[in-house]
Amino acid sequence: MNFKHLLYFRTLAEELHFRRAAEKLNITQSPLSIAIQNLEEELGAPLFLRTQRSVQLTEFGRLLYHHSLGILERIDTCEQEMKAVASGKAGQLRIGFTAASSLLSPFPALIHAFRNHYPDINVTLKEHTSIAQLRAIGERELDVGVIRRPQRNLVSGISFRKLATDRLVVAAHSGHPLLEKAEIRIQDLADQNFIFYPRKIGVGIYDQFIELCGKRGFFPNIVQEAQEATTIIGLVASGLGIAVVPSGLQFIKIPNVAFLPLADDDAETDLFLAFRAGEENPRIAHLIRLAQTAFHNQEG
Repeated sequence: MNFKHLLYFRTLAEELHFRRAAEKLNITQSPLSIAIQNLEEELGAPLFLRTQRSVQLTEFGRLLYHHSLGILERIDTCEQEMKAVASGKAGQLRIGFTAASSLLSPFPALIHAFRNHYPDINVTLKEHTSIAQLRAIGERELDVGVIRRPQRNLVSGISFRKLATDRLVVAAHSGHPLLEKAEIRIQDLADQNFIFYPRKIGVGIYDQFIELCGKRGFFPNIVQEAQEATTIIGLVASGLGIAVVPSGLQFIKIPNVAFLPLADDDAETDLFLAFRAGEENPRIAHLIRLAQTAFHNQEG
């Protein structure tokens, strides 16, 4: 029993007229008759009672018709779902993000827009560090990640699409002497105590800032480490030290914390979408398009 024979049978069972059924199927009566005969031979029983004046279903035919409705409906549903997945309108998309990127206003705007545009896509969000996201993408545990690109090339076969460039700013206690300066450069931070991310968790901005400091001839004196951006800003409020963070985090309003722009031209960090290179996933293409709009609007 194949799909075409079952479709021919159902159509004849509903029309109970060979000519009308053939017209509805856009075929001649001959292949319809042959298909029904083959189906009856395969199943071992007559499906129709045929006379010169009428065509009627047998008991066996009524049973097959009952089953054919569900079978053909499932096949049609399967076909529609497969087409939707192939076109990127359905399926699954597993998105990684860093704790800091989730605090940037374009990120929730992006997820909200994606869900609105593609309600039949099951979106799964997973928080990971940048390096952990890259590994998960390489191991097919994630489809795409929102990351600060690490300076080290840790995973091969990953493509990056730039979303935004974010200036680096200094977060300092509101009574810190740095606030008295008209302009602050990275070199001015050489003698400061820093609160920063632990290198081992693989936050992309770590290596970048260490490199920026190295170009100025010093290594930052990190007196306290914290994994979350909000925790770092909170510790800054205690006066324990300063922190260098993307400017997008300035909206985190904690008492006694001021944000100071860095004047250096290279004091900036880029945010990327990361995904497997060479993989044609239309859902990722949809996300890229919406992400570029979300982050462009934020920059504007």
